Amino acid sequence: MDPINALEAIYDFFDQFLKGTPLACKKGCSICCTTNVSMTTLEAQHIIASGLLNDDLISRIKEAASRPHFVPSTTINTSAAMCLSENEMPEESSPITFDPCPLLTSQGLCPIYEARPFSCRAMSSETLCTQGGEAYMAPFLVTVNLALYQILEHIDQAGWYGNMLDVLTLVLDDEHEDRGKTAVAMKGKVKTNRPLPCFIVPPDEVMRFKSFMRRLSKKQIGGSGKTVGHLLPDDWKILT
Repeated sequence: MDPINALEAIYDFFDQFLKGTPLACKKGCSICCTTNVSMTTLEAQHIIASGLLNDDLISRIKEAASRPHFVPSTTINTSAAMCLSENEMPEESSPITFDPCPLLTSQGLCPIYEARPFSCRAMSSETLCTQGGEAYMAPFLVTVNLALYQILEHIDQAGWYGNMLDVLTLVLDDEHEDRGKTAVAMKGKVKTNRPLPCFIVPPDEVMRFKSFMRRLSKKQIGGSGKTVGHLLPDDWKILT
């Protein structure tokens, strides 16, 4: 089974799930489109396979990657494992910058929108950010987003996690046999993905979350005969 097909099945399921959410986001909204996007190598491979990255966009990505930008201290599943073992979470030491995403057009449009990573898909708001100054997301949507971040990391256990700029640079150079050189440059910037240790769900959302997971688990993956549920541990846990 092609992992990219699994990724696309999860994206499609999430798109359908969002149709029941009254979002204020519309074409041209780009306030949240910054360099603070994190993703897995599988998502980078999906973007590259889409054919939407041209030489100009690749140059913009690598130039932005050479400037100071946010670097996550851990992966999502590493953080969940720390919570499960009651270990203290490390503080983010990397500064969060709010530079615009280098892929944006002058009209605030995303040229890779159809293949955008989950971090971009998950960022939504029920109110206009331009009016209130910040996004509003329903609590259960926050829970769902976190769970899907974890699942995407789980299905890409052989890959890495980090800022979009770094992960795309790593995968792009890997295709040109520069992986060794780039991996050295990326030391400390990208983290090894981890398997799913547990889902973190507020107590009052557990029943609703289990219903969500039952539906997601039944989602077919292309014509493989497999479902998303086949990719998950049989005994996945919930930490409340």
